[in-house]
Amino acid sequence: MRISDLLLKRQRSLFIGRDQELAALHRALSDSEWHLLHIHGQGGIGKTTLLKMFADMIGTDRCFYFDGNSGFQKPEDFLNQVRNALPDRESSEEPSDDLNEYAFRRQGIMILLDTFERWGAIENWLRNEWFPRLSPLVKVCTAGRFILEDRWLRDGWNLLMKNAELKPLSSKQVGKYAYSRGITDQEIVLSLQRFSNGVPLALSMSCEIIARQGNAAFLDLPQQQQTIGYLASELTATMESDWSKRCIEAASVVWKFDQELLQALLDEKIPTEHFREFCKLPFIIWHEDNWSLHDSVRQWTFADLRSRMPQIFRDYRSRAWKELRNREQRASHAKTELSFERIYMHENDFIRQFCFQWDDSLMIRECAEHDLERLERLYLQYLEDRSLCYPEELQMMQLIRPLWEIDPNSFIGLWQDNELVAFCSCVALTEQTVRLFRGNPITAPATTRYNPDQSQCLISMAGMEPHLENEISGSIARAMASLINRHTYILNLISEPNWKLYLSLLGYERQPWADSRTSNGVVYEGYLLDLRTEDLPSKIDRILTAKIGLYPVVQEESLLHSVKEKIPLEIAVKLVQRALKYYSKLPLYPETAQSLSSLLSIPSADMEADVIASHFKERCHGILRKLAAGTEEDYRFYQILHYAYIQKIGSHERVAEYLNMSVPTYYRYLKYAVRKLAYELNNSS
Repeated sequence: MRISDLLLKRQRSLFIGRDQELAALHRALSDSEWHLLHIHGQGGIGKTTLLKMFADMIGTDRCFYFDGNSGFQKPEDFLNQVRNALPDRESSEEPSDDLNEYAFRRQGIMILLDTFERWGAIENWLRNEWFPRLSPLVKVCTAGRFILEDRWLRDGWNLLMKNAELKPLSSKQVGKYAYSRGITDQEIVLSLQRFSNGVPLALSMSCEIIARQGNAAFLDLPQQQQTIGYLASELTATMESDWSKRCIEAASVVWKFDQELLQALLDEKIPTEHFREFCKLPFIIWHEDNWSLHDSVRQWTFADLRSRMPQIFRDYRSRAWKELRNREQRASHAKTELSFERIYMHENDFIRQFCFQWDDSLMIRECAEHDLERLERLYLQYLEDRSLCYPEELQMMQLIRPLWEIDPNSFIGLWQDNELVAFCSCVALTEQTVRLFRGNPITAPATTRYNPDQSQCLISMAGMEPHLENEISGSIARAMASLINRHTYILNLISEPNWKLYLSLLGYERQPWADSRTSNGVVYEGYLLDLRTEDLPSKIDRILTAKIGLYPVVQEESLLHSVKEKIPLEIAVKLVQRALKYYSKLPLYPETAQSLSSLLSIPSADMEADVIASHFKERCHGILRKLAAGTEEDYRFYQILHYAYIQKIGSHERVAEYLNMSVPTYYRYLKYAVRKLAYELNNSS
């Protein structure tokens, strides 16, 4: 066995998913009719691995692989490789004749041409001269970053050529891959899903860091920044134009863009032909009525730009803010959508990780009676995934059918390919529905201020396919914004910490009187959105132009300068995560201690690591004292931070057990507790 065989065996053992793409390749080989199959997708999406796995399945006697990185500058360069690849070469000078004869004896063969963006020197020759000489038994599959168009759509090729986009792996497949690498920590798996967005290159690099340095290493800022830097450079590896790279960086600041918005961001005129060429890049997608970067590309480029060029990042963000606000003020319709685009510019990590890759295949509509069984299963799956299957939640599930019978319009579903994948209830409060809600301890407090003379609604139940949560998070957030744009008074009960900031950006205000607590201590917090005197876009605009939330949105130059000295919250969170990891022995890690100087607003050059560590611990103790004396949620944050890092009673699983919390619930609160601590440190004087 050779080293190449060992490498292939290793690749085969880690190969996950791609069933549809492999089936398409098998069909192309067995189909009686000839067509050119072209697989395209961004760098790192797994095109080469897919082709090599298919070649391994078929066997080297029927499948021939050629890589564009070999540097084919003239037809003879390629033809020589074809001659060498044939196991029993004939005497013919033209290898296409030998290839046709060989294919006849083998009852069909497949030629795989990889990295097709590097075949430019001989691409016209292939299309116009060599491919036409081949027998229909010689199947051809090409793979590259770009879709085949232009001349490939002329002279009849449009009838013989099929473009197939290679998309990211699903969250479920990411979890399966992580498990195959020995990664079972659920928090780390969730982090991998969010960070990689299903892109195999990002996933494999991240798993390699974890395998070599331990699970916690991937949460460290330097490791993620190094990975992001590599991925960002890999995406633009084939670009010769610095202008295109600047466009990608500018586009990463916003969710969607068009030519005018990109011009505003760059503060320069963009020729239409240049913009059209830019939009042909493999990771730019047409999104409803605009363009957008692929979710993963947008997130990595955003993080890379913000850390490398903070001033340029702030300039882009300020210009985008002003342009989108002007558009919203001029718009006569779709104001809520424009408001959402401005919300997306918030620097909150949870919001910036919203994914929209399934938007084009998702449909929102009301749930019919025949959907209720599936809806109940979704709700139960959602509870089980969060370890929330307690009597009160299960009793909530029993309200679904009675509430639907009273108001069939109250359950809104999200469908993907005609399958219900998520839902949310928005029930009008009436004498009948209030009677049902008062019978459940979770919803009973929210009905205490019921007024039959007012239009009031209660949002208390939601569910989704757990393995799709990452992919459809942005779509759910958009749906939440679009469905509440009506003149009413809406109460929302929520037990998910991550969504609280998003609710506040939508205009919800905290209402402790509506809170409830389950027998296991899970708190459902009440939030109120009052749209009776102010519509949703106006409310969002008022909130976004004020200093709110965990980290303010830039609005005017004065606010821009007021936050200039603070580091982005996501950076602060990473610094705090790393410092907490070494909390008891921080002076022994001077590099980690020195990195805290910007967070603590102290001159690192004048202080030793042990002095900075002392400052950090003193600030942390002060914040923890405030948390211990604060709300119930603050006290829970205090307990988690105290027992996990200060007193350090054991592993996170041990702390969860000690606090009588399920492990998934503990990790969700841990993330929010660290974020709270980072915010307080970043904003303290």
